[in-house]
Amino acid sequence: MRKREKSKMRSNSKFQSPACTEDRISGLPDEILCHILSFLPTVQAVRTTILSHRWNHVWASVPNIDLCDNLEEFDQERFAGLVDHVLYSRGNSSIHRFRLHTKYMAELPWLDDWICTAITHNVVELDVDLARDSFSSEPFELPRSLYMCKTLVVLKLKLPSIITFAPHSDCFPSLKFLHVNVACPDAADSMGKLFTCCPVLEDLTIEAEPDGGSVLNVNISAPQLKRLRMNVFLCIIGEYYDYKTFIHANTPNLEKFSFDGNVLAVFSSKNAKSLKIAKNNFEGLHAGSDAAELLHRHFAGIGNVEYLGVSAPIFGDPRIVYRYRLPMLNNLKHLVLLFQSCCSWQSLINFLNASPNLESLTFNKHNKDELVHEWTPPESVPICLLSHLKTVRMQRFRRQPDEMKVAEYLLKHSEVLDYMIFCTRATYLREEKKLWDEVQKFPRVSQTCKIMFPKVCTENF
Repeated sequence: MRKREKSKMRSNSKFQSPACTEDRISGLPDEILCHILSFLPTVQAVRTTILSHRWNHVWASVPNIDLCDNLEEFDQERFAGLVDHVLYSRGNSSIHRFRLHTKYMAELPWLDDWICTAITHNVVELDVDLARDSFSSEPFELPRSLYMCKTLVVLKLKLPSIITFAPHSDCFPSLKFLHVNVACPDAADSMGKLFTCCPVLEDLTIEAEPDGGSVLNVNISAPQLKRLRMNVFLCIIGEYYDYKTFIHANTPNLEKFSFDGNVLAVFSSKNAKSLKIAKNNFEGLHAGSDAAELLHRHFAGIGNVEYLGVSAPIFGDPRIVYRYRLPMLNNLKHLVLLFQSCCSWQSLINFLNASPNLESLTFNKHNKDELVHEWTPPESVPICLLSHLKTVRMQRFRRQPDEMKVAEYLLKHSEVLDYMIFCTRATYLREEKKLWDEVQKFPRVSQTCKIMFPKVCTENF
């Protein structure tokens, strides 16, 4: 009896084993298979045809096309053939996102045809990168059919040369997100046309790598623009330069502006009342002869912000710090400062004096040279300390004498301060306790102020 039961069990297990290897994925509906394949590069999606006949045409209905010639197996001819095959195998299927990254720009006469094909398939997101491992002094002309595409919402362009652009009054009727990366943005007029004909544009990112000249003018006119980001890094290393970027904006609904680069930027706007957040990262910026005047103009252009982030060694340059005067930042409530040079504390005083309604202050004195700099208190207490400042966060606090004096001054004069937060690098509990004991001895004018030493501190800029 037992032998027959064991024999029956073995036969059942053999009978059930094929079920364990059943291709359940191929049995899923086309909609689910397309969704799965949409997460793969198109080359890999096409290769699923070897799995079974069930997969032969599934990939052609995937809404996203992601083509990149970074694989060694693709030369120019094979890559062009792949793109043709993918596009012309779709039938009437719509394309949601078309991503094309290639280094064969000059040798691809079919590029316009590919973009036009994507447009006829109601493309929503278009991402074209022609700048990889290539350089061309020839202007790149956008296909005219792209201007009138009614379904295009997101456009990303990375080009090795300038854009030639012939705008129309009804260009890009649905475009809300535009990201442009140009290696040599020398044709400012042509670029400006692109940034002034998008009636519903909400998000604009401009990346530029100038390789010469002295000035880059960027004109932006977008009535619905809410977010503007600019990255400008001059391609000159190891030399003194005095390069400037002037941003002229007609953007009445702009809410957030950020600039990151190694050149001086000057932002001006006809109407910036909606601007609430501005972040400025001027890394490696040199102090030119007119830097003080231009800095004043820049901060006047963003003077209505409620949140301001500034990282710039130039603000600690002794040739600048005592010459420039900030405009009044009456709406500013949250200030984040990153200092990196010798006269940083004077810059802190300048910002405090210009921000009478400041509620939150975060600063990080990051001295790469490990020097200790003197703190000289202002002649009169800044207004914000007497009436509005509630939170102070000192990042990378190292108990240096100048830092201790600044902390003592702020505790002594901030009448409505609620939190004094020290983000330290103390590695041992006894070091933190020693710092705690020293800070507790500082006089505090605010009876509600709490001193805190958080275990985890985030670098917020």
